[in-house]
Amino acid sequence: MMIDVKQVLRRGSGVLAAMLLGLICGQALGTTQPENGAREVVETPKLVVVIAIDQLRRDRLFESSEAGLGRLKHAGRVFTAGQLAHGITTTCPGHAAILTGLNPDGHGLPSNSFLDRATGKVQYCVGSDDPGHQVLGGSKGRSPSNLRADTLGDWLKAKNPAHRVFAVSAKDRAAITLAGVNPDGVYWYDVAQGRFTTSGYYQDQLPQYLSAFNGQDPAVDGFMRGFPERWTHAANGVRADDYEGEDTRYENVSGHPLRDGAFEDIAKQVYASPFVDEATMALAQLMVTEEALGQGPALDLLSISLSATDTVGHLYGPRSAEAADALARVDEMLGAFFSVLDERLGADHYWVVLTADHGVAELPEWTQETNSLSCPSDTGRLTPQALYLGLNWHLYKTFTWPFGDPRRLLSLEGGHLYVPEAGLSEFGLTRSAVVTEVISYLESKPEIEKVWRVEALANASGELAVSMQRSIVPDRMGDILVQMGEGCLVDELGTTHGSPHNYDRDIPIVFYGAGIEPGNVPGPAYSIDIAATLAHYLGVEPSTPLDGVVLNLTQESRRQSERVE
Repeated sequence: MMIDVKQVLRRGSGVLAAMLLGLICGQALGTTQPENGAREVVETPKLVVVIAIDQLRRDRLFESSEAGLGRLKHAGRVFTAGQLAHGITTTCPGHAAILTGLNPDGHGLPSNSFLDRATGKVQYCVGSDDPGHQVLGGSKGRSPSNLRADTLGDWLKAKNPAHRVFAVSAKDRAAITLAGVNPDGVYWYDVAQGRFTTSGYYQDQLPQYLSAFNGQDPAVDGFMRGFPERWTHAANGVRADDYEGEDTRYENVSGHPLRDGAFEDIAKQVYASPFVDEATMALAQLMVTEEALGQGPALDLLSISLSATDTVGHLYGPRSAEAADALARVDEMLGAFFSVLDERLGADHYWVVLTADHGVAELPEWTQETNSLSCPSDTGRLTPQALYLGLNWHLYKTFTWPFGDPRRLLSLEGGHLYVPEAGLSEFGLTRSAVVTEVISYLESKPEIEKVWRVEALANASGELAVSMQRSIVPDRMGDILVQMGEGCLVDELGTTHGSPHNYDRDIPIVFYGAGIEPGNVPGPAYSIDIAATLAHYLGVEPSTPLDGVVLNLTQESRRQSERVE
């Protein structure tokens, strides 16, 4: 059986337009008044779809809004000041926060990897050494075993096992953290295989429809079959298509390779393009059909994380022609997906929540051109090689001259700055002395705003410090945290995220569906509020107290009441 992604995405007539949905929204309002002022809805939906668009800053949400994003813009409840509450803004903690309702200090995942202080080893956030958790068709282990909290899906199943919970993404860490501990199915794109898969933690074999979706050879009879040889897009974006500072690994102008070379290369090219999102959405739509989601005896939960905005954004930046094309495709795909849900379930029988795991910094070259560069250095960039060599030279001169290896004093594995005990013993040094010199050198760089001793961060004050405190998991951190200056990057090309600055923390938060009052709502709203809000309106009890609060979905758009910190 051959699966054509474009044919799957085009199913559904899309007859019900946004104006019809606008008439439906707000009709199923109840009258009970919880303490926070949020009214109940009379009828719960049959399906809740949580969509995380990786690396989507909230200022880009409606950049392309002709289809699915347009429906959310006109008929959704948009929290216009959505943010992350935590400061280490990477994929794993950002996704985990959405449906645990907890900051990283509560859910236990400080970044995409963490330093296990007990063993001194760096661990992938969803990695597992349990042989029973091996990826199907792969060699590595994947599971939620490092997550120290459960999620909305687990609370639903605890109340009624008939609730079904699924998640899908191009990234394992996105799908796994959204799905929680006890889901019914979790699938992700394995770049090493060029296929969607799962792990033994969840099931021993793929469902037949997913095997058919992958095909014997994804590029021949599977989901890649209809992909073009090259990814082409319009070149008339916010800035020129061929732009200084863009990463050139997959070419930096329209005509990026997509099915070029050996299958191993094709699998990587697909991952670095919007076509990985096409495949993810096609699989999500297939799951709705094959699993009959929203048609069982109890509400179902489907989480979808779209990753191409992140992979493309890292390479070319958020104002690039590539980023604009990737988001326009998301808009179209969501429009087609919502039309399918309209036809299968009825427009008033499902809810959608749209958010992101983090934002992203602009290319420094772009901020220079627009006279908005806030980084104190001339270029806005600090190359990793120069920083690494300079830091080790400083440690060599200070501690290990003439014959000692300074690399013994500082581990950078997985991006964690950690002073190994073995190095301290070898040179007869104290941890405090080495950390002091590391901080002194790093803070001498104009691109670095602040370097924190992890143990001292708890006593720091200010908004950025508080956000960083929420990211601290003491037994899973290095000795030092580096905060880049606003607008500064440690990258030679492309861009990144990870800082506590607003461009990395600003995210969209939108709720849509029958009984949810449309409109723009100002005031604080955080990704951790999504789980608390859904739990409240769906009538389920979180297993532990949450960091998030209930957002008001049923009253006329107004400022959210202040939260108690």
